[in-house]
Amino acid sequence: MHDEYAHLNATAQAELIARGETAPIELVDAAIGRIEQLNPQLNAIKTPLFEQARAQAQSPHLPDGPFRGIPFLVKDWFCHTAGDP
Repeated sequence: MHDEYAHLNATAQAELIARGETAPIELVDAAIGRIEQLNPQLNAIKTPLFEQARAQAQSPHLPDGPFRGIPFLVKDWFCHTAGDP
C-alpha cells in the first residue's frame, strides 16, 4: 500500500498528477488498499467497485478538470448508479 498518499488531500494529490510525479492508477490503488484495511471495522463500503475504479483510472478519457484522476468515494446510501448493483 502507498501510505505516503494517505495524508494528502485532493489538492495535493492533483498537484502530484499535474507534475507527473504519480498517476491516477497509483492513487486508486492506494485508496483501495486503505479501504481494504479499514472497511472491515467501518463497514462503510457496501458495494466495492475496485476493478471499475482501476479501469477508469487507466482510461485515456478521464474528464478534464483540476481534480482529474483523483479517486473519491460516494456513499451508496439511497444513491443508485446506472449499471451498478
